[in-house]
Amino acid sequence: MRRWLNWMMEDGLLSFRCEVAQPITGWPIATTFWARVPPDQLDETATKLAARTEVRLCAAVTGSDNLITTLWLRSLGDIQRVEAELATSLPQLTLTDRAVTLRAVKRMGCLLSESGHITEVVPIDPWAPGISA
Repeated sequence: MRRWLNWMMEDGLLSFRCEVAQPITGWPIATTFWARVPPDQLDETATKLAARTEVRLCAAVTGSDNLITTLWLRSLGDIQRVEAELATSLPQLTLTDRAVTLRAVKRMGCLLSESGHITEVVPIDPWAPGISA
C-alpha cells in the first residue's frame, strides 16, 4: 500500500489538501473572476495567473467565459488593484464578470462558523432528487 501511495503522489495522481480558516489568514475577501482568453493562449495565461500569491483556484471551463479564477485578497480595494495588474500583465485576458464573497458559509462540503472553522460536514449526493446534470 505504501509503495502504491508513493507512486501515485510522485506521478501527481494524488495530492493532499489542508483547508485553513480564511478569516485568520489575513486574506479575508474572496473574489471570483470569470474571463475570456483566446484558446491558443489559455494554457500560458492560466499558468501565469495560477502563479500569483492570491490565487486559490484557476480552471479552464467550457463556454464563452473559458477561465474562472478565485482569489483571496486582503481588502476590497485589492480587487481593483489586481484587475489593473492583470490588464497590464495579461492583456489577452478579458474579465467578463466578478463576484465578491465577504464570508463563506460552506466550503468543500463543510459548513463554516463565522470564524471560518468547520462546524458540520454536508456530503454531496449527486444522485439526490432535484439535482440535475
